[in-house]
Amino acid sequence: SSRCVLRPLKACTCTAFFLDGSAWNRHDNQLVESEPKKLFTSMPVLFVTANSFSDQLKVRKEMFGPQGPYECPVYKYPKRTDRFFIFFVTLRCTEVKPPAHWTLRGVALLCNTD
Repeated sequence: SSRCVLRPLKACTCTAFFLDGSAWNRHDNQLVESEPKKLFTSMPVLFVTANSFSDQLKVRKEMFGPQGPYECPVYKYPKRTDRFFIFFVTLRCTEVKPPAHWTLRGVALLCNTD
C-alpha cells in the first residue's frame, strides 16, 4: 500500500485509481502490458497539479523525452462518455511502446470499476 507522508502545498494527492487496458510498473514508473485476463490494475498515489501551458511544454521535454507522455483520460465509471470524463493524466511509457500504442489500446484510468 502507498502512503503519503508530506502534504503538497499547491496540489493534491489522489488514490484509488484503476488502469483499464494496461498495467503500471512501480519499479520503472511506466506503463506496461497488463497480465492476461486481468481487466483492471490499481495505480499508486497520483500527485495532481495544474500547470500553465508554457510550463507544461518545458516539463514534458525534460521528464518524458522526445516521444512525450501518454495523455491518459480519467473517467468516473467504465462507461467512457464525455459525461463521466474528469481530466487527463500524463503517464510515462517506453520508447518501444510509444503513446500511440496506448491510445490504440484504449488505456484509461477509472475511479470506479463497477
